[in-house]
Amino acid sequence: MVCWQMKGDTKGKLKSLIKGKISLDVPMAKYTSLGVGGRADALAFPKDEEDIRVILQFAKERTLPYFILGRGTNVIIRDGGFRGIVISLYHGFRRVKIISRGDEEVLVYSEAGVNLKHLIRFTREKGLTGLEAFIGIPGTLGGALAMNAGAFGPEMKDVVKSVTVMEEMGAMVVKQRKELRFSYRNLVLPKGSIILRAILGVREAKQEEIVAKVKSFQRLRVQSQPWNMQTAGSIFKNPEGTPAGQLIDELGFKGHRIGGARISEKHGNFIVNEGDATAADVLSLMAFVRDTVYEKRGIRLTPEVHIIGEG
Repeated sequence: MVCWQMKGDTKGKLKSLIKGKISLDVPMAKYTSLGVGGRADALAFPKDEEDIRVILQFAKERTLPYFILGRGTNVIIRDGGFRGIVISLYHGFRRVKIISRGDEEVLVYSEAGVNLKHLIRFTREKGLTGLEAFIGIPGTLGGALAMNAGAFGPEMKDVVKSVTVMEEMGAMVVKQRKELRFSYRNLVLPKGSIILRAILGVREAKQEEIVAKVKSFQRLRVQSQPWNMQTAGSIFKNPEGTPAGQLIDELGFKGHRIGGARISEKHGNFIVNEGDATAADVLSLMAFVRDTVYEKRGIRLTPEVHIIGEG
């Protein structure tokens, strides 16, 4: 299924505009951690900020939607695909460095395409602590900031000092921590904004203490989550009172499946792709859980994952 807006010359012109890579009619199942999703009209890997600005201008002139993809976690792309441009910063925005060391805080510069695992390895090797709880979250820094990712207590809002974004019209804006509106699994930014980089505040610590923390959090994740399977991460946000996974467990839904999608036996708030799941399978399973939890407990579960594209 190809959108009329992206036929022929339009697609060819898009490929010639930027220094980075652009692929056309891309099966997005290959680029999402859950392994489902139809084709996107275009998948762009901009090399630098000017590339992003050009893509945004191209999209604006043709009224094309665009979507920012990190490592493809925390997202479900429907089977009909995405009629527009998917933008990934994973190839061109991966620089990380220390920019200052103080007595109480060390500031680390990181671009949005940096894998959280790589970022944690960098800070560990430099003798810096503060990011260990995020080990095992398989996304990029940009995605983690956009959803205020958290694990075992700490959240991204606890370590960020500033965020640089490109707004929809191409303007660059630096937002200090006091200007950033974080909430549970969300960072409020102007519509169409793209996170480019951030400054994080961490602390010096002994190497053995950092390694011990990393191993402890890794152990907790392995014990409690299906870390080695195809998932999108936590499916629902935790409502007030009882965590979503506990609600799902108490209602006996672990192992329940629709098509190739199954609720993990290890953690009720994870849906696993058994290998042949479709996005429709996953969304049907989510709807079943959501409706039954509301019917049985009177609690409305809302998705933590982003759902985009056409059915």
